[in-house]
Amino acid sequence: MKSVISALFLIAGFTVAASAQESFKVIKVNGTILLKAKGTSLETGTVFSANEDLLFRSDDATAAVINSTKGMLILTNNNHDLASASSNYLPSMNNISTRAPMTREQTLSELPDLQNYFADRYVVLDRQSLFIDNTSFTMNDQNFFFLRYTFKNEDINKKLDHSGDSLIIDREKLYTVDGTPIPAPDNSTIMLFYRKRSESIWISNFDLIFPDQSQLKKEVKVILDEFRERSYREKITEVNGFISENYGKVQRANLVQWLGKNFGMKPE
Repeated sequence: MKSVISALFLIAGFTVAASAQESFKVIKVNGTILLKAKGTSLETGTVFSANEDLLFRSDDATAAVINSTKGMLILTNNNHDLASASSNYLPSMNNISTRAPMTREQTLSELPDLQNYFADRYVVLDRQSLFIDNTSFTMNDQNFFFLRYTFKNEDINKKLDHSGDSLIIDREKLYTVDGTPIPAPDNSTIMLFYRKRSESIWISNFDLIFPDQSQLKKEVKVILDEFRERSYREKITEVNGFISENYGKVQRANLVQWLGKNFGMKPE
């Protein structure tokens, strides 16, 4: 009996120790959050244990962290008890369901389609193409889509390229003024128009987001390293959710292509 009780105490002790040693890795931080005991700031790649105290320098500071068992968590000043946390990082179902690879059956064919698609924060991973119904929105020298943004307080109109019935958004070509590359417009708000011969038809205003590639690669690497045992589809969904939550809506086909190019990910 004594040996059984001793064994139970050993098991309980091991469980407590394992819980105390449970660690999380930082994916992304907004604002400043410190490890209180060390006085060091959290940053992408920082590993810390669940029982460490965090000091939030502002009420709106947040951190996306990950644990292979508990998944991705969003820490805030009001919600950072890692010892008892379960995943509160739930990717928007709307983003997951509508960001599947676009096919010709999913071609954007009506003005409301375009207005719904280009809304809020919209992410492009350097270069993206999407199908447009060429019978509804003809694309040629006289009929085309263009974007308008502000640079040095001047409106800049940029005609978008196309290939057949695919509309192309390319950061390098978009952010070039008088043949000279620019880092970014004055702000992220973009206006989308369709030029129908002599008439310019306004479609929508939205925030066009081109994430910093170097930083995004670091963040995504943290996710893929922690979820290395998960399936290809699960990894895509997790990264999709992270980008959608922290940057904006991302086209799934664009994401799949970007992950293949930068991380060698291929469908199983």
